[in-house]
Amino acid sequence: MAGPVYLIYLDTYHLDDLLYLTRLAQVAGRRGQRPLCFFVHGSGGQAERLLEAEGLFPPRKDGRIMVQTEAEAALVERAVRQVNRRIVGELTDQGVHAVGFQGMDRGLLRWDSDGAMEAGALGWLEDLIGKRVVPVLSTLVRDPQTGQPCEVPLAAATITLAHALQAACVVVFLTRNDEPGIRDGEHVLRTLDPDRLPAAVLSEPGAVRAVVSSGIATLLTSAAGLYGADAPRGTWVGNVINGQY
Repeated sequence: MAGPVYLIYLDTYHLDDLLYLTRLAQVAGRRGQRPLCFFVHGSGGQAERLLEAEGLFPPRKDGRIMVQTEAEAALVERAVRQVNRRIVGELTDQGVHAVGFQGMDRGLLRWDSDGAMEAGALGWLEDLIGKRVVPVLSTLVRDPQTGQPCEVPLAAATITLAHALQAACVVVFLTRNDEPGIRDGEHVLRTLDPDRLPAAVLSEPGAVRAVVSSGIATLLTSAAGLYGADAPRGTWVGNVINGQY
């Protein structure tokens, strides 16, 4: 596979912006030769909205909705699938060949016997990416105790997938202000220490630090920074640049 794979982390802030996904898809659709990439997402706020409409309030723990009944599990599954279809639909409408998957499909993501998250064989997923197909992957997996679908923490799923890919992987976090990186005055910083992440610009700085500390190349950018040039541009976090220390 030529070039790194850019794993795009779609956080709740961007998922719940009804216009953002449309703008992101439009920018991606205008780009002829896009970087090799795929999207990873959770339910955003959709799961809570569906649950609250039924008077259900299961707690979240470490970014995971702790469903306790089959009814709660069914609503979380519906929410995640709705979000997945929306992302795929937005990309497809703009001419991007996107395909949706759930984390539990074909053993992409699962819990092992010790309660740790692991990824299955990803060769077929990398083959799709290499053919310029854009997978859109949710964090919906099967609970090892109940067998019910559940949403796992997006950061943990991202780290697991990035480490499991055979190709070099860059995790992309999108800025809240839609800037292609972090500015210092008039200039975009090339690198940034993870202890100096601006919370006003990033919706989940803790997730950024977790990805960086796991040794994965991490880029802060925008849709234009990702798709608007010959190669993605933005601010690299930590000492990892293009997968090299």
